[in-house]
Amino acid sequence: MLLFLKEMFNFATYMKVIVTILASLCIASMHAADFNIKSYGAKNDTTVLSTHALQQTIDACSDAGGGRVVVPAGIYKIGTIQLKSHVHLYLEQGATLYGSTRLEDYIPMKSDYLSLRTQTTTIQLIYADGVQDVSIDGLGTIDGRGRAFKKLSWNDEGITRPHLIRFIQSQDILVRGITLRNSGCWMQHYLACDRLNIDGIKVFNRNNYNNDALDIDGCHEVIVRGMIADSDDDGITLKSTSPRLCENVRISDCVVSSHCNAVKLGTETNGGFRNINISGIVVKPSYNQQEKFFGQWIGSSAISLEIVDGGALENVNIADFTVEGTESPIFVRLGHRGRGYKTGQHIDHVGSIDGVRINNIQIRNAGSMGCSITGLPGYPVRNVWISNVSIHHKGGVKKDQLTEIADSIANEKAADYPEATMWGNLPAKGFFVRHARNVQFSNIHVSTVDEDVRPDFVEVDTEGWGDQGDGTYRNPVLNADFSDPDVIRVGNKFYMVASDFHFMGMQVLESDDIVNWRYISQIYRRFNEPGWDANQHYAGGSWAPSIRYHNGLFYVYFCTPDEGLYMSTASNPAGPWAPLHLVKRVAKWEDPCPFWDEDGQAYLGRSQHGAGPIIVHRMSADGKTLLDEGKTVYEGPIAEGTKFMKRNGWYYLIIPEGGVGTGWQTVLRARNIYGPYERRIVLEQGSTNINGPHQGALVDAPDGSWWFYHFQETPVLGRVVHLQPARWEADWPVIGVDYDKNGIGEPVAAWKKPVSSVETASFQTCDDFNGVLGLHWQWNHNPVDTHWNLTDRKGWLTLKAMPADSLKQVRNMLTQKVIGNQSESTTKVSIKGGSYAGLFCSGKLFCGVGLCKDGVFTEFGGQRKLVAKGSYQEVWFKVTNDCEQNRHLFYYSIDGEHYQPAGSAFAMRGGYWKGIRVGLFNYIPTGKTSAKSQSSSYAQFDYFNQIFAQ
Repeated sequence: MLLFLKEMFNFATYMKVIVTILASLCIASMHAADFNIKSYGAKNDTTVLSTHALQQTIDACSDAGGGRVVVPAGIYKIGTIQLKSHVHLYLEQGATLYGSTRLEDYIPMKSDYLSLRTQTTTIQLIYADGVQDVSIDGLGTIDGRGRAFKKLSWNDEGITRPHLIRFIQSQDILVRGITLRNSGCWMQHYLACDRLNIDGIKVFNRNNYNNDALDIDGCHEVIVRGMIADSDDDGITLKSTSPRLCENVRISDCVVSSHCNAVKLGTETNGGFRNINISGIVVKPSYNQQEKFFGQWIGSSAISLEIVDGGALENVNIADFTVEGTESPIFVRLGHRGRGYKTGQHIDHVGSIDGVRINNIQIRNAGSMGCSITGLPGYPVRNVWISNVSIHHKGGVKKDQLTEIADSIANEKAADYPEATMWGNLPAKGFFVRHARNVQFSNIHVSTVDEDVRPDFVEVDTEGWGDQGDGTYRNPVLNADFSDPDVIRVGNKFYMVASDFHFMGMQVLESDDIVNWRYISQIYRRFNEPGWDANQHYAGGSWAPSIRYHNGLFYVYFCTPDEGLYMSTASNPAGPWAPLHLVKRVAKWEDPCPFWDEDGQAYLGRSQHGAGPIIVHRMSADGKTLLDEGKTVYEGPIAEGTKFMKRNGWYYLIIPEGGVGTGWQTVLRARNIYGPYERRIVLEQGSTNINGPHQGALVDAPDGSWWFYHFQETPVLGRVVHLQPARWEADWPVIGVDYDKNGIGEPVAAWKKPVSSVETASFQTCDDFNGVLGLHWQWNHNPVDTHWNLTDRKGWLTLKAMPADSLKQVRNMLTQKVIGNQSESTTKVSIKGGSYAGLFCSGKLFCGVGLCKDGVFTEFGGQRKLVAKGSYQEVWFKVTNDCEQNRHLFYYSIDGEHYQPAGSAFAMRGGYWKGIRVGLFNYIPTGKTSAKSQSSSYAQFDYFNQIFAQ
């Protein structure tokens, strides 16, 4: 105990708590006087109400400066009594205080402390607010006879059904030795108290709804020891019904039986929990199996750790549990119910779980569900260590049940009440982990009575990507579609461009560390070339661009498949960029890169559609004119992605070979720009799972270190970006790590950041449509600027309807990249006229959910289906994108809080050399188009949010 306290608190606080606790343990022998309740008229008779007598005794004790109020052996009936400072209620052996069964004998109380549980007056048998140095002690019993009070509404606890004991804003409280039975709702509620000591009590609470055994709510410096509790609802419960955290809590050596959660942190979590230590707990079924109000006969969970109302859970240590039963023994949940502590308040941010250790847990005869650790897309549970856990349960899940399990778990249930059984059987018979970072398991053993086809562990969205916040990064550094990236450094800033198939086209990104990126400009708005307004250029656009800096100007070059070679310049990469200049009208060129030699001569390297050969042209100094037909300098296996550089007198061509999914990175070098070139493979997949690690940029950092940026093709997310460490040996670049010692580097999964001092940045995905359109947005086709605006309705995007036969042909379609393997996008839309407007996803397949005058519809493959008939003024839409299961799940809501599935999952398919996208649309079906109907049809979008798991 002393060691625990010394670790939890600083030395001064530690000494203060020790002195206080030791003093409280000696209270019984230090009272100034005893005050016997019989001396004030209490009757050993449950037909007579002794409330007044007991309260008079308490008042007299308080007036005397404190002492002990003694309840002698006997049975006494009371209504509400109020304890006062320095009053110590002592129940002798054989003494029982019975609560009255009449509501009129309970005094409604309302604290001035603001909490979810103090919004109205409440009733309780024993009440104290703002007191100090108070105890309830002895060997007697307090019985609330709570079965007499009927549940009248879902939240009537403490209103029509009394608590047994309630302390608010009080300090130095001791509850020791007594037996507590049969409350009308919660047995004990300690709210915003300091220095609470609960020692050796017995609790039986199985006679009504909400029959928790112990609720510690926003309390500091708490010790619970040696409690034996048997409750229908939660057993030992820590809560935070106000912004005040539960902090510095030690719970040990208890026996708990519960139909719900034996030990629970939650559900109310406005503040949260910090420095919680729980150990030496026995969890077992109740001896009373005749009646159940909530939960499961064998219990819902042994350990539930929850944050759902915006709070924080930090430094929670749980150890040495022996568990018999429970359906889902261990449950860690970060959700977003968002319920505030004030009336009508909604919490708009997601909380956090960071720092949980669970060790030495022995579980027998559990249900078949499994255990879970789950966060939300973009809001992972962080830093959980689970060790030395043995789970034995009934098992029995068969192969034909797996689809049903997958369908159930696909619903994130972000706003649902958190319950260990909320998904039923989980995908793993041991631990299902989703949206989490740094979850570590050690010495976990899972066994079942009946054969079970599920694996011991299933992890979804657990590795993370990008900046890890600790000076390292994990690949991919950009888990989104940035195909064929090129990167340069100018001063202390890095700049990137990538292939682009949308408008406004060619996004320019900036970084301070090559890991965290932000959009800073877009090079062109549209292509004014024949056919580009005909909605047919899904594989067109700017292929494999390059960016260079020369004589105070930034240059970007790219080719389109059919039109030719383009370039643009800017003195500032944030723009404005010069109008596109057509260097050469030609088809089937690709992957151009300019180079200026020391003598000022300019060159252009490029390849040919179909990959290869590599051709070098002389170019005018301003980069706007090619001076010859070019010379072939290399022919190799699918050689493309040309990048020029010069170092130590060597000309280098950095080129990918071998194809997108199966290729490798090659470097060519020569003393003359036209060759002959030596060849070396410098990066390949090898033993890693990074297929085709190639096509990118070799760039140096300000400290002289070198780095290689490249893409990896994924099935649906597109070509995501990886960062590899590089170095030079004998004037050859060495990229990645040569794990198999064959002289060729392989990609790393994680590494130290190039620049460690820069903070983690959040990638741009959201928009409130105030001011200007964010740079992360692009139109799916050449934009029609007369048909959209941000001015008709302040803070809303207006899209005017244009005729189309299907989503694939919609002109007024605003899109952005889907970020991460797990993401969720939401918007709110209203429509006028004949609009069909809403939220969509695209790749090779187009699907979406939308609103029309007939109600809510879905569309997939050009086929619309009405899923909710009605005349809705406005509707909220949501889509969850699972790039591991390759499916989109759409939802709709008529109140912005409760979402309904909009049909079944839609298949996800990448395509056209790009990853899936998400965005907003509005159109009017071609067959319903007239000039009048089109002009009066428009949709307005209030906001767009995309959150993603990182």
